[in-house]
Amino acid sequence: MTIRKQLEVMLADAPGELAKLTAALNDEHVNIEAMSIQDANEYLQALYDVRSQTGRRVAPLEYYEAILKESAKYSMIRLITDNPTKAVEALTKVGYQVKVHDVLGVILDNRPGQLNRVSKMLGDAGINISYTYGSGFADSEAALFIFRVSDVEKALAMFPNGRL
Repeated sequence: MTIRKQLEVMLADAPGELAKLTAALNDEHVNIEAMSIQDANEYLQALYDVRSQTGRRVAPLEYYEAILKESAKYSMIRLITDNPTKAVEALTKVGYQVKVHDVLGVILDNRPGQLNRVSKMLGDAGINISYTYGSGFADSEAALFIFRVSDVEKALAMFPNGRL
């Protein structure tokens, strides 16, 4: 397990936009090691639906509807690269706004129960998982997972050998 810098970019939800973003990285010879793309509208719609079910709306309905309409124009991209500093410079240079967060990169043995084991360990330690993404092919021995957690340093200390 290692602390990695994750870049977060809002990207227009339109044909060719991912190609523009990856071209900026390619031009600077930055390699993408992990990536997640999330439709902002789907995420907000799910949040809206949960709020509707719980009755926990904190703003007028019109406010939510306006945000949902605007969010349909964007996708959230999260990236781990081999050179986050260079990646931020390259993306900023072509007009993207980039947020950087510390996340954990975890190599898991690619077998049933590993994600459950990590999730339970973090939960038992009082560390919240905001989100995770990752993958490994069925015939791979290992899988890479990225975790955004409430206490990166505490979580890192739980995995002294860097791997589970």
